[in-house]
Amino acid sequence: MRALILAGLLITAPALADPSALMARGNAWRALDEFGAALRDYDQALREAPGRADILAERALTLHRLGEIQAAQTTLAAAIAAAGPNDPLPHTARAGLALLAHDDAAAAHDLAEALRRAPNDARALALRALLEARRGAAPPLQPRAMEELRHAFGPWLAP
Repeated sequence: MRALILAGLLITAPALADPSALMARGNAWRALDEFGAALRDYDQALREAPGRADILAERALTLHRLGEIQAAQTTLAAAIAAAGPNDPLPHTARAGLALLAHDDAAAAHDLAEALRRAPNDARALALRALLEARRGAAPPLQPRAMEELRHAFGPWLAP
C-alpha cells in the first residue's frame, strides 16, 4: 500500500512548484532510496523557498544517507539557524543523526529542544522512545515505528 501511495505521488505530480509538495515528493523519493531524485526535488523547493528549515532538514537527512556527512552537518546547521520557534524538524533530524552516531547525549539534547518546540511531534517522540529503549528505560519500539524511522534516517538505524 505504501509503495502505491508513493508511486502515485511521484507519477501524478511531475510539474510541482509548491515547496511543500516538492518536499513531500523528495521524501517519497528518499523512502524509495532514490536519493538523487530526492535531492533534485529539495533543491527545487529551496529555489522556490530559500532557507526553509524543514526542506533543509530533509535535504540533510538525504545527504547523510548518501554518506555526505559533512554536507549533511552543514545543511543541518543552516536548518537550525533558519528554524522558527515552533519548528522541531531540524532538531529532530539532528537528534536522529546523533543516534546513528551513538551520541546519546547530543540526541537527548536535540530531542528535548524539538519536543519543547512541538510537544506532540511524532518523529521526535519516536526517536525519544528509541533512545529510551536503547538506554533500557523503555521497551523496544514496535516494528512499524522502527520501519518509519529507518525510512527517515536510514536502514542502519538500530536500538
